[in-house]
Amino acid sequence: SKLHEFSQAIYDQGAELDRIWGFVDGTVRGICRPGGAREQQSVYSGHKRKHALKFQTVVTPDGMIFHLHGPAEGRRHDILLLRESGLEERVRRDGRFQGYFVYGDQAYGRTDVFVSPFKGSSLTPAQAAINASMSKVRTSVEWPYGQVVNYWAGVDYKRKMCLGEVPVAKLYKTAVVLTNRITILSGGNNNSRYFGVEPPSLESYFSVYHYNIHAF
Repeated sequence: SKLHEFSQAIYDQGAELDRIWGFVDGTVRGICRPGGAREQQSVYSGHKRKHALKFQTVVTPDGMIFHLHGPAEGRRHDILLLRESGLEERVRRDGRFQGYFVYGDQAYGRTDVFVSPFKGSSLTPAQAAINASMSKVRTSVEWPYGQVVNYWAGVDYKRKMCLGEVPVAKLYKTAVVLTNRITILSGGNNNSRYFGVEPPSLESYFSVYHYNIHAF
């Protein structure tokens, strides 16, 4: 199955956990400063120190941004975006995912769907080794974000991304869909080559991946 292929590829790259099929994360897209004080406060990300919209993604070893949900205001916490997306419930209800996990940062916790790093300052050597190995492979989640803005630089030009003037969220979602298609037509990207997993066919993308981008 694809889940087995994905999890094996991640494990083969040095991950200490052997049942991980993807990586969940939030990406923050900068926008121009809104006019009203209330709007400014709602979209301001204190962590990133900029006005922004936030999207939730799941990236898989075949180079695809498999799941995209958003936007949410920049100040929203990742866990609130997760609850709003319904991603955890959808995965939990699908029996094919039983025994497999999505890896994310500590905000996502450790459930029957998600696994995150061990917490604390007194970790065992085994726990520290797991954290280190997963941190190494998890950096791959950032590569598709860079690919999107490399292909479609306009979505990264925050002075032009003004709420109410341009469809900021639709532009970013469209950029993700087109980037996924380019990855397929190019036979892969840095992410897929790193894990040694080929991207899906266009037919598979439109029947599965495309659905996940818009339905979640």
